Amino acid sequence: MASKLEKILASVNYAEELSEDVLMEIGNKLSEAITGDIDSRRPWLERNYEWLKMASQVREAKSFPWPNASNIKYPLLTLVALQFHARALQGLIPGDKPIKGKVVGYDETSSKLSRANRVSTYMSYQVLDAMPEWVDDLDRMMFVLPIVGLCYKKTYFSPSYNRIRSVMLLPDEVVVNYQARDFDRARITHILHMDENEVVENQRAGIFLDLELPKPTQDDSLRERDELLGLVDGSTGIADIPRTLYETHATWDLDGDGYKEPYIITIDCESKKVLRIVAAFDENNITFNEKGKIQRIQAESYFTQFIFFPDPTSSVYGIGFGALLGPTNEAVNTLLNQLIDAGTISNTAGGLIGRGAKLPGGALRFKPNEWHQVNVTGDDIRKSVFPWPVREPNGVLLTLAQFLLDSGMRVGSVTDTMVGDNPGQNQPATTTMAVLEQGMVVFRSVYSRIHRALASEYRKIYKLNYLYLDEEKYREIVDDTSFDINQIPPNTPPEQIQQMFEQAYKENMIATRDDFSPEGMDVLPASDPTVITDAQKLMKARSLLEKLQMGLPLNVSVVTRQVLQAEQQEDIEQLMNVPPPPPSIEEREFDLKTQEFLAERVNDYFQNIKTVAETEALETGTQMDAYVTLTDAIIDKESKATNGTSQPNAQAQQAG
Repeated sequence: MASKLEKILASVNYAEELSEDVLMEIGNKLSEAITGDIDSRRPWLERNYEWLKMASQVREAKSFPWPNASNIKYPLLTLVALQFHARALQGLIPGDKPIKGKVVGYDETSSKLSRANRVSTYMSYQVLDAMPEWVDDLDRMMFVLPIVGLCYKKTYFSPSYNRIRSVMLLPDEVVVNYQARDFDRARITHILHMDENEVVENQRAGIFLDLELPKPTQDDSLRERDELLGLVDGSTGIADIPRTLYETHATWDLDGDGYKEPYIITIDCESKKVLRIVAAFDENNITFNEKGKIQRIQAESYFTQFIFFPDPTSSVYGIGFGALLGPTNEAVNTLLNQLIDAGTISNTAGGLIGRGAKLPGGALRFKPNEWHQVNVTGDDIRKSVFPWPVREPNGVLLTLAQFLLDSGMRVGSVTDTMVGDNPGQNQPATTTMAVLEQGMVVFRSVYSRIHRALASEYRKIYKLNYLYLDEEKYREIVDDTSFDINQIPPNTPPEQIQQMFEQAYKENMIATRDDFSPEGMDVLPASDPTVITDAQKLMKARSLLEKLQMGLPLNVSVVTRQVLQAEQQEDIEQLMNVPPPPPSIEEREFDLKTQEFLAERVNDYFQNIKTVAETEALETGTQMDAYVTLTDAIIDKESKATNGTSQPNAQAQQAG
């Protein structure tokens, strides 16, 4: 490897090694490229802001057909998002182990299986307990994703937190060119908003260059987003405005070999000054050709892409129910508002009054059972007052609105049965389950995509564990007892202890960071990508019971555990810990006869020993010790030959 590339890999901030002119060139060109990426996705982003505003039920005033006219929003998008959120979240975190280890390759000694169980236990603890943002972000994502169709997760090791973090990012926080062909090879920019203290902290820590930066101004993209979402700018002054930084994961040829290496380049949005450059690869990611030149460098991936439905016009973006149901929801809103406005006009209709009518000036308002006296005859009033020819609300509009709602609910899989309504007393349960199964077809395809994205996120955490794992904490969490040093017999030679350790290490019997080695192991979500509802899980688990009753060679304990988990029973470990049944009467009678037989044999042996002892009472104590040793050996041998137990021997020693 070239010395310059080695220096880049070892550097915390390679920008310190570059001249001001080179940094200015990088900052200007990269800012221009990022601006192009932002412009390419602007139409997609603005459309999704509209869908978010609709699903969030943001209240807006209308000026047509009159000021403050009806402007209700039917919650079709909201209902679809809530239904998906409720179904997906409970399926993605099944119990206390959302991550499972997958054994890759042959596992003759089951050592890989032990390693997989340790990895599953520790990583499940990580995402549920050690990474408090993980569950909250997943909860939030499952509501936003069905609306906009795209979210991101950024997985990295945070020195300030001293642990791995995996945080959710909304589509407006991550910039990728809309026309990019491959997400893994695309230029990805994370838009960061830091306060002045954060910037100073990074500068003093040597992470950022210590440069003089201009005062921050309000980010235009944030202002546009707030306007589109109907939000109010909450900034109170320039001191409260965060600084906008671009953390771009891009390629650049810094070593001058004609090949662009992957870097993470951080620049200030306003001044375009480069603050940091760090390699986004290590020596293990480099592939050389036969001539020793760099053939390819695989960039370290920090971002995981979660797509709801693939975007037909982009390879790296997605669409949600906002794009599919948004226009239908808008049409339903229009029809319902027209019906309400028509009812308002019908109930409060006005008209024209001729000048000949001698009526008091101003507006005439009436209350129930109220009459106004005017200085006009009845015929004159009828001739001078002309009410608007207003009709009652048209029932066709209501029928059309209902038709659109039915179509939208079918697309969103929120029919009556899917939202929990009773289909009727006479519908068989099998028919209801079949309807649910068909209604889940759309969700199942989406659920499978989320399942694959979660597997990608878990692999990033798995790889970071290999680099940053606290082994002492790891062994504490997995409660590793597969190799206990206290079980080594005393006076064991050091060479033999070393061999025992090497053998245990070779067979993956010791919990170390090598458990997270890429060889022989993979991690996957523990959830089933084809099962979403609790009813489906229960049916699938109980089908195993039926197969077990048919006599199929299934593991009874595993089947029972899956059924209990599907039923969401509590204290499953205690329920599964069944004590052995007491011995039967026949077994106890057999044990009693065995003990009596052994007792008789032991008594005979002691009588023989007594006779020998009395006959040779004059022999020395050393000879007597030999008799005692021989007697113990005889008793132990007879005991094992008869029942394989040491209890008679213990009784004999008590008798002696």
